[in-house]
Amino acid sequence: MDLLTKVWIIALSVGIIIYLFEKIRKQKYIVKFSMPWFLTFLIIIILAVFPSLIDKIAFILGVKEPTNAIFFIAIGILVNNIINLSFSMSESKKQSIRMAQEIALLKKNIFEMNGTISDEIKITQEIALIENNIKRQER
Repeated sequence: MDLLTKVWIIALSVGIIIYLFEKIRKQKYIVKFSMPWFLTFLIIIILAVFPSLIDKIAFILGVKEPTNAIFFIAIGILVNNIINLSFSMSESKKQSIRMAQEIALLKKNIFEMNGTISDEIKITQEIALIENNIKRQER
């Protein structure tokens, strides 16, 4: 790998890491979701700085070409990130359903309370009307 390629890989990876930090700082991205991406780009930087690691990893994996090892590692990392995001989405979906159910129960309780309150108000108003009618009749 020539020097210019290393510089580009490192610069792009560092730029993406800075971008992620900026999104987290502005609270537009959650740390939990960004951790796999930080790990991914740190691995990319390490492999760019130490390209001999790619040869060793390829040998350990039993892959003849180091570029195939890079693709294998990249696909593995991306699949891991996608699985993590799928789990998070599933958990968010469950949480949304649970919150919707709780809101529905609260609304039901409020409507029931309003119904009993309005019944009590009607009874109180009727009692007041009867008392007023009795007072008029006494006069």
